[in-house]
Amino acid sequence: MLAKAWNSLCWQGSLQGYVKNVVNDACEKAVKFAPENGDIRDSRGLARALVGNYAAAIEDFQVFIKSTKDAEAKKQREGWVKDLQAGKNPLTWEVLKDLGAE
Repeated sequence: MLAKAWNSLCWQGSLQGYVKNVVNDACEKAVKFAPENGDIRDSRGLARALVGNYAAAIEDFQVFIKSTKDAEAKKQREGWVKDLQAGKNPLTWEVLKDLGAE
């Protein structure tokens, strides 16, 4: 339960422009409570990518990719990993809007 609450704060905070406030607190706490949860690692990966921590974001997205059954999300994250490995942040405003940013 705590993991889900922290994860929600991590995800929403990242999408609403408060990533620097949540990446080292809410996101880390969510993963601490559920380190193998792919969705939670996906949220932290998003936050990490947004603050420029590409290597750590790649690690989190890879956990998500291995755990998800959602083919579309998996393909999207695989593309993100490829971009991040090339030093390019794939999280454009358009992508963030599609994820729920306002």
